[in-house]
Amino acid sequence: MTAAPGAPAARSAGPARAATTAAVVLRRSDFRESSRIVTCLTRDQGRVTALAKGAHRPDSPFLGRIDFLNELQATFGADRGGLRLFVRADLVRERRGLRARRRYLAASHLAQLCEFAMPDQRPEPAVFDLLTGGLALLERCPDAALGHVVLGLELRHLELLGALPDLERCAHCGVALATAAFRNTGDAGLVCRQHAELPRLAVGAQVLELLRTLRSTPGRLWPQLAPAIAARIAAPLPALWLAAATEQHSRWRALFFDRD
Repeated sequence: MTAAPGAPAARSAGPARAATTAAVVLRRSDFRESSRIVTCLTRDQGRVTALAKGAHRPDSPFLGRIDFLNELQATFGADRGGLRLFVRADLVRERRGLRARRRYLAASHLAQLCEFAMPDQRPEPAVFDLLTGGLALLERCPDAALGHVVLGLELRHLELLGALPDLERCAHCGVALATAAFRNTGDAGLVCRQHAELPRLAVGAQVLELLRTLRSTPGRLWPQLAPAIAARIAAPLPALWLAAATEQHSRWRALFFDRD
């Protein structure tokens, strides 16, 4: 629509003033001699990239606070041509438990998934809550439960994207799949035997049971499950769904399940 003569020009969307929000540090890079460019995922403002002036100085208030996956109460200045000023960072939680190798790989994979689902400066609270809740689970769960927690988080992520196939009914005819399901090459949905293309690619009954259990169980209870199969056996199927939804492959995921 064309503005009426003499009307003021429309302002671009986005924060006009400094604002404080819950944030998780995603990455940082050096800028000139003493500053850093920091990218955070935030609950109220989406993905934010900001300049932390003087962050390299030994007396900087950012020192020790803008490390990878730290949770903050972060204050950002107004948008100045795509780069905001990092005004203040109050440390809420430093997840030291994620420094162990397998936990670090799992947490990096989750952060990459959440970044994909969070646009610049557009809030996606459910994605942010998945990130922070997932990081808490990955930090505290027993080592033996890590793989199943990762699969559960992937299913939740696919749900948020609207890309999780129906685990209960055939994608073609809607018949209940019970314990038998198949998949067709190039098709994310699960199908019954009648609609499975040759050669039929069967989904194991235990794989289907595990994914259904993770899908229907609250995340806080995933570490208490005792599935009949290892997570790496079920991992290839969610990997196909994630690749179709995000059009990318996570190297963090590959390294994690290679060591499961």
